[in-house]
Amino acid sequence: MLSQRQWERVQSYIQRGQEEGTLLLSGCPGRPDDERTGWFVKPTIFTKVRNDMTIAREEIFGPVLSIIPYESDAQAIEIANDTDYSLHAYVAGRGLEGAKAVAAQIVAGRVIINNAPMEHRAPFGGSKQSAIGRQNGVFGLAAYLEPKAVMA
Repeated sequence: MLSQRQWERVQSYIQRGQEEGTLLLSGCPGRPDDERTGWFVKPTIFTKVRNDMTIAREEIFGPVLSIIPYESDAQAIEIANDTDYSLHAYVAGRGLEGAKAVAAQIVAGRVIINNAPMEHRAPFGGSKQSAIGRQNGVFGLAAYLEPKAVMA
């Protein structure tokens, strides 16, 4: 993490996840065993997470993953869109067409499907509380333009 303050913030989310009854699959509070100094966080994975839990609702900005089970594509889309944030999403699926259909229904600035490579020239940005607008490409330039019509 960049600072002690950010490290403490991530640690508080890990603690909160445990307090709210999740199952810790990997990681735990504190630094990795081989790190005595610095603001390193153990990569942490939680299972048995519900979408109403703090670690599922808030942006942690640390190596913390919450796994939320679902029964259908429709339920997965509902869970994905039930958030105040929508910067980035990821869809993993066996069939590309089905994954694309799910991705099309997720409200997010970017959606990556099945480990597709990141295209850094593609427009980047979010919606909801993850900001509005885009960086890069034509969409990034549009924010700086002021269209004007002149009639004579």
